[in-house]
Amino acid sequence: MAALTAMKSVLSQGLATSLPSAWETRLVAALLRLFPQSRCVRLFLSRERALDAISQYLGRRVDGQEVHDPALDLPAPDPSLPALWRPFLPVPQGVAALIPVLPFTVCGAPAPACFPEALPADLGRSDPLPGFLLAGALHGLSALSEKSSARARKQPRLGSRAVERALDAAHGWKRTGPYVRAAFPATEYARVHAEFLAAGVLLCAGYPGPSVLPGECSPGETRLLADLFARIPGG
Repeated sequence: MAALTAMKSVLSQGLATSLPSAWETRLVAALLRLFPQSRCVRLFLSRERALDAISQYLGRRVDGQEVHDPALDLPAPDPSLPALWRPFLPVPQGVAALIPVLPFTVCGAPAPACFPEALPADLGRSDPLPGFLLAGALHGLSALSEKSSARARKQPRLGSRAVERALDAAHGWKRTGPYVRAAFPATEYARVHAEFLAAGVLLCAGYPGPSVLPGECSPGETRLLADLFARIPGG
């Protein structure tokens, strides 16, 4: 809600077009504080554009499938390749570049790329982005920092713990923090996705995910999620 309010406020100032604004500087500064191992941040219209800049930086084409995703419970990242950072998971260390998944974007923008060293001005320049998108992303990042601090101070709500317990005991699913991925064959994913959707639960469209677990659940939602994860596929 704070991000939407910020966007409306910035839009009322006429910052709807892709022109230089103070919001770019503020978002870059916030990302550098969050990832102190980074020395340079560029902002792009999409993750594909961010990968283009990283490819230019590394001197070779990097495919999206090569980017390490910590939510997929994979081996340690390759230090010669980029890695994603996802909220509530540790920051990957010693990687060639970091691609933060921001908690608030519009159609994938802004998409940051964080580099471990300063870049020449002509290498991977940031895309022009409208101020209202940058303001929304900055407020979303600030809200995330507050939630992360609160999460560290207290236990998750009972509904969340119940869903996590049911999920951890379920067949065909793997959980990493608040993220869940499919651990069954890809050929089954379309059917499973459709069954969840019919029950009112939206999974990530692409196999194997990850999908994000809700931070809070009502008793009815808890029962629904626990039943779905235990029953599909096979339980």
